[in-house]
Order: sequence, then structure tokens, then C-alpha cells
Amino acid sequence: MLGGFPSSTVISHASTHLWANPAQPLGQQQAPLQGPHCKLPPGATRPVHRRAPGHADGSWGYTILRTTYTPESDALFPVALGRLTSYIQWWCRYLRFCEESGVGFADTNEEVCRRLYFDVVDDRDGLAHLDSNGDSSAEDRFAALGAYFNSWAAGVDTGEDPENNPRYCVCLVLDSESMASLVRLPEELPPLRCAATIEETTTWLDTGNGGWVWLLEVDYMAEPEEHDDSYHGWLRVAVCDLETSWFRRLTRGNAPCFLHKERPQGSGTYHYLAH
Repeated sequence: MLGGFPSSTVISHASTHLWANPAQPLGQQQAPLQGPHCKLPPGATRPVHRRAPGHADGSWGYTILRTTYTPESDALFPVALGRLTSYIQWWCRYLRFCEESGVGFADTNEEVCRRLYFDVVDDRDGLAHLDSNGDSSAEDRFAALGAYFNSWAAGVDTGEDPENNPRYCVCLVLDSESMASLVRLPEELPPLRCAATIEETTTWLDTGNGGWVWLLEVDYMAEPEEHDDSYHGWLRVAVCDLETSWFRRLTRGNAPCFLHKERPQGSGTYHYLAH
């Protein structure tokens, strides 16, 4: 058994080898994590993630359920995950260049990038039948994925207050559709500097456009009495919004779910709204 799952389940921590400081492993208690674009006086801190040490303590990032297991996806999945990580990190870093006064906050941005940590749940037997290419309806598929995620979360040490930790109350799904959108993203990213022209600004603010993943608000899905429209808890999130969505969820207060909009209208497909 691994994390409460049968031995056939492989749970890999995709970003550990990229972002963990060997002198300060993610499994050990670390200083409070601050938001990536905060501007604080020297020596000040703004903790946004305080809980007892547990699984992935001191990190941020979502749990990812992989549902596509074709021979082609075996080759492309690492590429998609690499694109996802690099684009999130680019956005974490780039926004400090939007204002001249923000350039001096590089240390905060770099620490947030270092602590980005995905749990990738790779379980062919348990998840392959729930891919977007399957025969299930969207409602049945996402309900089953939500139940699977809850079982996963029950099998790890979540520390205190897991219901307010985005790693354990929402998750991402990488299926055939979303993986293809990530693979199509250019490998090369814009430079990390202030834009020199309006054209550069316009182009760079479109970075990652077209790349997206499914996000399941599993806690919201479990409370249908909270649903005030046809939104039931699953939506598409653009790559450029994943970092802000995680920290927004962390500090959401009494909001029952993310802001969302159906696009196209009547399609039943909802998209995350950053504003």
C-alpha cells in the first residue's frame, strides 16, 4: 500500500527534483509562505499558510489526477507537465516586472517558485476509464474523479486544517484534451524583464493562452445545496491563472466557489475568472 492506495498506484512528486532545496526538504517545516507578488517592508512577513507539519508542508501547488494512458500520452505527459510548471513559474516571476518598484522583490518570487510542488497521481487501473475520451457523461466522470481524489486525500498526512488547504479540497485533472493544450504551448518563454514596447506588453500578457487544465472544486461538488446555477464544481483554468487561483482559494473567506463563466453560453463548460 502507498498513501492508502493499492501498490499499482504510483504517486510521484513531479517538482521535487526541480524545486526542492536539498538543505531544506519540503517534508520539513519551513518559514511561512508568502504570496508571490506581495510588497512588504524589509523584515516583515505575511504568512498565508500556517498548519502543523504534514504532507508537502511548506509548499504550494495542486494535486494532479492523470487520466490519459495511451502510448502517445506516456511520451507526452512529461512534456505537458514540464510546460505547466515552466509557465506557472514564468507568471510568478514576470508580474514583478509590471511595476518598476516590484523588481526588488525577486527573493520572494524565487522562493515561491522553489516551493511549487505538484502531487501527480498516476494510476492507470483507477483513472484511465475516467478520461475525456471515455463513454461516461461529464457529470459521472467528474463525480467519480472527485470521489477518487477524496480517497487519495484520506490516505496522506494532511496536517491541520486540510479543508482550507487547496492541495486537499480541490484538484487538477490532466486528461487527453487538457494535455494536448499544454503540449501545444511553445517551449520558449518571453524574457524576464520589463517590456520595452506596448507590443511586447500585449504579446507577453498573452503568454500561455490556449493552455488549460480541469480544476475540480471537490468540496463544493459535495454540497449541491450550495449550487445556485448550472455550475456544479468543475471548470477550465488557463495556465496563466493557476498560481493566482491557488492563493485565492487559500484566502477565499466565505466564498463557496471560484468566480466562473459559461463559455460558450449554453455549452455547460465553465471557465475560471481571475477578475
